[in-house]
Amino acid sequence: MAKNRKILRKTILGIIGLIVLFIVIIVINVVIVVKNESIVSKGQPIINYGNRNYALLVIDIQEVITGYCSIYPSFQEKAENLIQKINQAIDSFKVYDYPVVYIRSEITNPFVNMINSSYAKGSPGVQFDKRLKIVSNNEVVKTGKDSFRKTNLDDILTKNKVNVLYIVGLDAAECINATVEASLNRQYAVNIINEAVISKSRSRTDSMIVCFNERGVSIVSLDSLNLIK
Repeated sequence: MAKNRKILRKTILGIIGLIVLFIVIIVINVVIVVKNESIVSKGQPIINYGNRNYALLVIDIQEVITGYCSIYPSFQEKAENLIQKINQAIDSFKVYDYPVVYIRSEITNPFVNMINSSYAKGSPGVQFDKRLKIVSNNEVVKTGKDSFRKTNLDDILTKNKVNVLYIVGLDAAECINATVEASLNRQYAVNIINEAVISKSRSRTDSMIVCFNERGVSIVSLDSLNLIK
């Protein structure tokens, strides 16, 4: 009887130990992901192409963020108007045959996806919002806030000899902010289309617009877009 109790006790302790170890592994992975997603890349300064060559970066207009399975009510509420403005910008770039680059987020870490699979690779939520106009095959998949870090964005822009970026999408305080910083690190001329960028609140959006402007980013409106070389 005593022997059976000892075996049972060891078994229970072993199970508890495995559970604790599993929790520790998950916590470590979450910490690593959070830390890595905030890193902003330096990159290499772009070549002086002479002419002004433009590209539009459309950031994180995805089903999990703005679409039918959004986990962000504040973004979902603003999505219809935001996507309408973004599509207007896309049309403008399409007219002049300038590249439009679609950027989306996904998480590949299996331990993080066990906690929340909303951004899991292959899930419906990571696809682009169905209302978004898709006019090119230029797709970038990122795992952090910076659209350049460990992605093919540098290659796409270099191939098209781009030196002037226009940015739309969300979140102004998160992924757009990191992408702006990475763009400036590479010496791109950066423009934010005012009506086509949002954050979680109007006040937060406004404060980020001021912040971008102070960092040398041009804030432009859809009506004032001038894409002539």
